[in-house]
Amino acid sequence: MEDMGLSFADQSLSLNSAEDAKTIVSAIEKCPCLVYLNLQGNTLGIDAAKEIGNAIAKHGSLLKRALWQDMFTGRLKSEIPIVLEHLSAGLLTANVRLSELDLSDNAFGPIGMQGLVKLLNSPVCYELQKLRLMNNGLGISGAKMLAKALIDNYHASVTAGTPFNLKVLIAGRNRLENEGIIALSQFFSLVKTMEEITIPQNGIYCKGILALSKSLLENPNLKVLDVQDNLLTVIGAEALANVLPKLKNLKHLNIADCLIKSKGALAIADALNVHESLENLDVSYNEINGESGLILTKALCDKVNLKGYNINGNRFGIETIDIITNTLKESNKDNTLGSFSGDEGECSSDEENENAEESSTDTEDGDISTSFADKTADLMKDMNVSEVNLVKNSTDNVGFEILVDQLMDIAGRYQNANDKVTLDKCFELYKAAYTNATKELKFVDLTNLLLVKHGLIKSEDKEFQLRKDVGRCLDVLKIAVENKNVIPEPSQCVLSFMLKKKFSVQ
Repeated sequence: MEDMGLSFADQSLSLNSAEDAKTIVSAIEKCPCLVYLNLQGNTLGIDAAKEIGNAIAKHGSLLKRALWQDMFTGRLKSEIPIVLEHLSAGLLTANVRLSELDLSDNAFGPIGMQGLVKLLNSPVCYELQKLRLMNNGLGISGAKMLAKALIDNYHASVTAGTPFNLKVLIAGRNRLENEGIIALSQFFSLVKTMEEITIPQNGIYCKGILALSKSLLENPNLKVLDVQDNLLTVIGAEALANVLPKLKNLKHLNIADCLIKSKGALAIADALNVHESLENLDVSYNEINGESGLILTKALCDKVNLKGYNINGNRFGIETIDIITNTLKESNKDNTLGSFSGDEGECSSDEENENAEESSTDTEDGDISTSFADKTADLMKDMNVSEVNLVKNSTDNVGFEILVDQLMDIAGRYQNANDKVTLDKCFELYKAAYTNATKELKFVDLTNLLLVKHGLIKSEDKEFQLRKDVGRCLDVLKIAVENKNVIPEPSQCVLSFMLKKKFSVQ
């Protein structure tokens, strides 16, 4: 019965008027068992949607799977909420109980979410198990609307005696950023039934990953976690590592292109030592050195279910690649290994010593061991942050926000590489800001503030405007990032990554 229904997938139909919709309406009316309706790859206008919605209202009571990907090519954004409302009205009238809703590849943004909220809050979605929203351009505001709708649905379904048990959420390429994933993590913590969370390419940084990691503790049945191409860094990797031992059913873990580096890889390796059900691991393009890559590989040798292992694009070199290959071969797992075509070669001695530099160094106040996440990120409370040496002066107790403003004012006067006076003042303020932020448990907040002030990520404040001299500020930031004695390594990774991303686009 599950395979019964109608598919008009990829027919490139341009459905504008009621007349245009007749073919689909007629098919719906004649279908004896409409379990799925696939409209993927066609473009749907308001009048056509109204007719299709009416047909669903009369003949769609058995509908379980609404497969409505890529339906709005060439449509105005103002049309999209109305189209969704017409289709939703049909589902509501037919008293449908969907198990799957797929609206991927519809770039409707937050305005499109307005058309979905009523549906997601209705009994139609009380039994929804799979929600696919890949590449919808939701943004932070759309993500918050989605999270609220899902939370409201959960409470309403519990009251109705049919608790919402969503299992799959796919929401990659949606510009969720930290605020969006934090909002969705509140829903994950509430529902507790998640089996797949796929959120690649969303501009999520450490703080968002910390919130996500905490919510995963409430979802022990998770089988798939894909956070590819978000900026976890070592902080996020260690947060996930704290959670992984609790996710005993995890089969697929994708943390590719997340800048977890060697220390993050070691944390993941240690966590995976207790795993038995892992089938696929992707840690490609993470600037992992040979020693850490080998330790991670050894952690997988006893995984009887391992099917795929991608460690391409790191910093191993030919000798380490051979050792990794032979290590897996001895465990009869060499067939799981992906290509090494993107390997960046063995690290230099300076790069190999980066991990050693992450440990605490002496300051005038002695060694300081503290978390560099904010107070809500209690998963990271045992991590140490590299302190910076700062001559005691009037900046000791100044909030890092004020120090950043002072820093930007001075950096805006930077002339060239010979301007040592300006650089020295800026370096001193960078060190002061990070020392003070660390003591306030606001390390991540400072990093995010620098990203916003330099135009490397969007500000949530709609009235925020970049400085006219931000170009000079960026020049100073690049020099500070390249100087290992100015900015602590975890933040250095994030800032360096975003600087490269900005200037590679230009």
